[in-house]
Amino acid sequence: MRFVFKLSPSLQRMQYLLSFVLMTTLIKSPAQNNPDAILGKWESTEKNLIVEVYKQQKDFKAKIVWFYDEDDTITPIEQRLDINNPNKNLRSRKILGADILFGLIYDPKQKRWEKGRIYDSSSGRTWDATMWLTDPDNLNVRGFYLVRWFGKTLNFKRVKSTDTFP
Repeated sequence: MRFVFKLSPSLQRMQYLLSFVLMTTLIKSPAQNNPDAILGKWESTEKNLIVEVYKQQKDFKAKIVWFYDEDDTITPIEQRLDINNPNKNLRSRKILGADILFGLIYDPKQKRWEKGRIYDSSSGRTWDATMWLTDPDNLNVRGFYLVRWFGKTLNFKRVKSTDTFP
């Protein structure tokens, strides 16, 4: 003998609705509805760089708020200059506080911040850049030359307001 439990039509509709809501919540990207989700401070997983992502009009930018350079542990970071910059007029600017990511625009279809540029003060080079969240507290930044396959991805964790850093 087989026992079959049958839901009433109204409970079946509620079950389908609940299933739909649950599925859309599970597959939803963290940045899907919030282009400002990347704003705030982020620490590299290597723990040698902290940047602050901010928005200026429609462009997303990032500036250096702390870094550690194992090649020069004597000179304080507040005194380090951008000596490798190809623009001679910018070689006297401080690295601390310098914008290193700029021009990023949120693409809601791709759920990424794209068409940006990233500056590497250690080499003086500027690369194309894109960013995306893997979850609300993990950010990937990809710097590349011409095509995304020729590049490097940096990983960052969100700095919580209760976190302390050097």
